[in-house]
Amino acid sequence: MLLTTALLAASAVTGVAPSAQAAEAAPQACTYRATHLPVPAGIEAGAVRATGGDGVYAGEIQFPEEDSLQHAVLWQDGRLTDLGPAAGADFDLYISDVNSKGTVVGHGAEITGVTDGFPSWSWFPVVSRDGKLEQLPVLPGTYDVQTRVITENGDIYGEGRGDDPNYTEVYKWPADRPGTVVKLPGFPRGSNVEGVDTDGTVAVTAVDNPKGTWRPYLWKDGVAKALPIPAGAAHAQVTGISDGYVIGDALTSDYARSAVLWDRTGKATALPNGKGAGAINSQGLILGTNKRSVSSLWQLTSSVGAAPSDGMLYALGDDGTLAGAKARPGADYPRFPAVWNCG
Repeated sequence: MLLTTALLAASAVTGVAPSAQAAEAAPQACTYRATHLPVPAGIEAGAVRATGGDGVYAGEIQFPEEDSLQHAVLWQDGRLTDLGPAAGADFDLYISDVNSKGTVVGHGAEITGVTDGFPSWSWFPVVSRDGKLEQLPVLPGTYDVQTRVITENGDIYGEGRGDDPNYTEVYKWPADRPGTVVKLPGFPRGSNVEGVDTDGTVAVTAVDNPKGTWRPYLWKDGVAKALPIPAGAAHAQVTGISDGYVIGDALTSDYARSAVLWDRTGKATALPNGKGAGAINSQGLILGTNKRSVSSLWQLTSSVGAAPSDGMLYALGDDGTLAGAKARPGADYPRFPAVWNCG
């Protein structure tokens, strides 16, 4: 279980860290310039976690007096909206996605009991509505339910645990049926949602904890199709999908990673010198890390070079904009919400 959590977190764009080392010899495609986004006065830190394009960003901020209860924030058309903490959360908030309309999804944590003197807790899903976060419904008997993606039409996808605690299952909150949630059929056991393409194809990694296997799949209209395991790998995981291209990581038997791209035919190709692939946009630009854990960019399977190294990178927009967190001038920490524009 701990291995599953660690690997998924490492492979997603949940912090492509800067490095003091020099990056690849290949030149950058452009020069990125960072800009801090406006934030409420008095926060102690924050980050952008997702972008819906056209200046739409979402993330979390932290006020010092509220300890570990973060607020969600939306930036849209130059306006800042503090969405507040997740209603019913005892601690923690994670923003997972936002669409171009500015609808934000994420999940908060609720303490459910005490085990051996330590609190036990469960995730629950949230969505923004009328300037604040509200809980999404969950199916009876499910727990640890997390959102992953919101589509342009407002469909929300995520996963959680039901009857069998060893395996996650995929849920959808359909935009045309507000206030409802369904368990989607046809997914392999243990599926974790990693992205949804514009044609409705859902990319997942199926994790079998008892067996220790990781398998990449594409699902559409109730049918899942396995992606091939890259040559020389024992496992593989998906980390994103866009315009028919899928990114992810090939994993050795001891779970060492290398970045790969599956093309529209399903053929897997290693990203040159790539360690992890984190995000892909509709133009085929990929954000990840190289073998030295330096944040890097690829255009499909061609290396572009180094990504910005003056902050933490969490999101990649269709226009090539990067987003995350950066310290203010003259400091190394704490970091605050920022975007990097090309040009």
